[in-house]
Amino acid sequence: MGGWSRIAVLELYRALLCAGCHLHYTDRNCYQRAVAGEFRRCQALAVPSDKEDTLKRGQFFLSSRLGGLM
Repeated sequence: MGGWSRIAVLELYRALLCAGCHLHYTDRNCYQRAVAGEFRRCQALAVPSDKEDTLKRGQFFLSSRLGGLM
């Protein structure tokens, strides 16, 4: 995949936050803080392949129903 656009990253962020609204066994606020913190931490990544890997990991987390949290 070529570079990720800002819009694609924001859509992934929103999708992860929306998916967290349906959590039953995990604190929603803690989940939202963790997602926001991870995105902030990944802002500092400079190597494009690292960015690509973390965004793919985020998509996998979302597609696997939040890593089994839901």
